[in-house]
Amino acid sequence: MKLTFRYPVYPTRTQQTTLLIWLEHLCELQNSARHDRKVAWETEGQSISCNEQQKKLTIARERYSDFRAVPQDMQVCALERMDKAFDGFYRRCKNGTAKKGYPRHRKQIKSMTWKLRNYTKVVRRKTKDTEKQTIRVRENPIRETAWKHDRLKVPKLGEVKIYMHRPLQGDPTQVTLVKKASGWYAHITCELPDTPKVEPTHAIAVDVGTTHYLTTSEGEKEDNPRWYRQAEGLLHKHNQTMARRKKGSKRWYKAVHASALHQERTTNKRKDFIGKLVYKLYHHKENNVLIAEDLSVSNIVRNKHLSKSISDASWEKFFEWAGNIAERDGFHFHQVDPKNTSQTCSSCGQKAPKKLSLSVRTFSCQFCGTTLDRDHNAAVNILFKAAAAFRGERWVTTLYETRNTNEARDTGFETAEQLLLFNDLLTSPSL
Repeated sequence: MKLTFRYPVYPTRTQQTTLLIWLEHLCELQNSARHDRKVAWETEGQSISCNEQQKKLTIARERYSDFRAVPQDMQVCALERMDKAFDGFYRRCKNGTAKKGYPRHRKQIKSMTWKLRNYTKVVRRKTKDTEKQTIRVRENPIRETAWKHDRLKVPKLGEVKIYMHRPLQGDPTQVTLVKKASGWYAHITCELPDTPKVEPTHAIAVDVGTTHYLTTSEGEKEDNPRWYRQAEGLLHKHNQTMARRKKGSKRWYKAVHASALHQERTTNKRKDFIGKLVYKLYHHKENNVLIAEDLSVSNIVRNKHLSKSISDASWEKFFEWAGNIAERDGFHFHQVDPKNTSQTCSSCGQKAPKKLSLSVRTFSCQFCGTTLDRDHNAAVNILFKAAAAFRGERWVTTLYETRNTNEARDTGFETAEQLLLFNDLLTSPSL
């Protein structure tokens, strides 16, 4: 398992100037690697591998001083990034995806990566016969100090101030320096042993939306902050300021920076809300199983009436972080098919004869008379659908039988929902 820790770094003006020069060089290197692959395919019908481009890089470093001024590890990582982009393009072509996504020409890049190397360390043990043991140790990028800021070791640049607000965990493998509107940040990737999965005992399902961010199967709702809607007015003022100023002037760049800083703060607010929400569902609510719908957000965003609200909610980020936190803490995250979850009664399992529009927020069953909030009904159906899938049963056909409260009481569970989800599941090591 890999975890990435982000820390703010504070380079001096001289160091910052050097880093900006390196970013321009790495951008040109990536574009040159892309151009070589494109020309080789169009003229000779051959594809160039990453190893061949690294050999060309070695020759270029021997000939040109500007290549030698940039750390080789960063250049190699830039070539590997371009190779990864072409691998994704070839994979999408092979799968027949509509949008192939050919790697594009980059005007600028705002990050540089280098991998930490292993070195040999001699360890002496204090015994009667002094013994020497050679071990392989990975390079430590951080030098601790007694002051507020520690030091980050950057190749060919020296040490840069870094604020370690939390300790590193695991074995660091690579470092990425990122330039943002608010400053420079170091992303340190560490390898940790996989966390064993806990036994599933408490499950909760969520149904995401735009009016409320989500509704749980227990009926609780989480309000949608609508961060972009709140920041839209000030963003418009920043754009007006940019339009009034001459493009390319110092005052124009100042307005651009203010707009970028405002958008970054909005993004940070959204990420902070999603991270705390996922942590609340797992830890504060004491659930170790979280279930959601497997939505195709890229298709839903095509709705011109809901595209801005859905993008502002960032459902994809919520699903991604729910899976990541589940993997980190040993919990379970599962997604089910969203078909008919909001059109089916959670009590009798009958589907509504007429499709409910999005304006109808209350589900009223014409067969059993159950009246329930639409999102709450969908969340309960998501929970039952996952349980039926785990038991190897069909979802709709088993809804009525599994809601028999007498059967749940005899088995020892408090609710029929626990009966359906965890019968024959407690012995399973994972989902």
